[in-house]
Amino acid sequence: MFRTQGRISDEKESSRISALSSPAILGFKFEKYNGKFQTNLDWTLISTTNSGLVFLPGRNSYFGFLYKGFLWGAGRKSDPDEFPSWSSWKDGVEGLFAETELDRIKIRFDVLDLYRGFPLLENQWLKLQGRELFLPKQARDELIAEKDDSLVSQSRYRAGISLTGNKEDRLVYRFRVRYLSLGDWGRFGSDTKESKAEMIEGDRDYLVEWRLGLGFLWKVFYISGDFFLTRGIDKTGYHPNRSERSVPISGEALRFDLGFYNSYGKISFFGFLPDREKKSSQGEILEMGFVGMGASPISNPILQQIWGFYPSAWITDQGLEREETNFPGKRPANLFGWKAEGKFSGISPGIHFTYIGFLKEENSSSGLWAVSKNMQNKFIREAGVSIAWSPLEDGSAKIEVDLGGFESDETTGLRQWYMLFKIGGVWK
Repeated sequence: MFRTQGRISDEKESSRISALSSPAILGFKFEKYNGKFQTNLDWTLISTTNSGLVFLPGRNSYFGFLYKGFLWGAGRKSDPDEFPSWSSWKDGVEGLFAETELDRIKIRFDVLDLYRGFPLLENQWLKLQGRELFLPKQARDELIAEKDDSLVSQSRYRAGISLTGNKEDRLVYRFRVRYLSLGDWGRFGSDTKESKAEMIEGDRDYLVEWRLGLGFLWKVFYISGDFFLTRGIDKTGYHPNRSERSVPISGEALRFDLGFYNSYGKISFFGFLPDREKKSSQGEILEMGFVGMGASPISNPILQQIWGFYPSAWITDQGLEREETNFPGKRPANLFGWKAEGKFSGISPGIHFTYIGFLKEENSSSGLWAVSKNMQNKFIREAGVSIAWSPLEDGSAKIEVDLGGFESDETTGLRQWYMLFKIGGVWK
């Protein structure tokens, strides 16, 4: 069950929305491993009145065989699990890959990755109901195109290599580099007539993402940090301050996560700090800042799926997207928060809070990376509580209730909440 209410302060009358989402979900999972072959199939069938029947693969859904120390696979293979705060920011390969493990170091080569934003049940089920059912009219007109194809995932070629390892189960390290053939994919990445006139054949827009991460675990304490670097090209019209008819993509981002954990639960404090674009005095973008990939870093279902919030420009299943809007959208923002989870005799309570501070969007911008100096007084704060009960030790059956919501600054005047009730089980 899902309910939401919204209000826009500058409308003549309060706009109140109440909607109910009750999708039917059926899951299928099959795993088999032996000395030569691996099969891991995890699929979900979702049915809603708006989207009909939709099949979504789970985090891992692939066939593979072992040869000369490598797992050669076809299908979906997710990236390794992150620390607790980033359970919603998921990504992985969908296509052909090869993986090997050498002395606590796991290396994966993504040879053919058909990137489409890594759609999963947890980041798609509400979106499939239809965004227009949950948005106030003013936001619908601004955020949803007249011909909205958001239910149809598109894809582009991506390739990369990732390395994860640990030393004595204390020091954790990660390295990854990915190349995405961007083309004119996405509303923000669409080529202008001027740039198309300069092309000899095809569109050579691209994005390269570098990631370097370190983590340390000691008894009941952990700390983790990741540095992201994105570089690329997005063709556009001519501008006198640019040497060529393109907008360079040159951005950085930092995320951190620290907390405590034991057999009864965990608590974590986290943050995500991207930079913003460089702009001329007339407000035209001269150089894009950080551009992210994968699912949204936050788990709030309204912000993530209905408003389409990402704390930066992002490559979604609709391509390169960035929105010039006062609403929660794809806008540069710093993100801070904390979350706590527990587990006692089959009962799992949880609580979380996130503060999202949007970066300044004035006409002239140097694009320099800063934590507080570039923040404006527009924000979103979201929170939620949950409690789940599992009668079985393996957690294969569960009843869960989630209650949460968010509110913005008074100028934006936006407030929404939700209640989610879930009953699930696995037949073995």
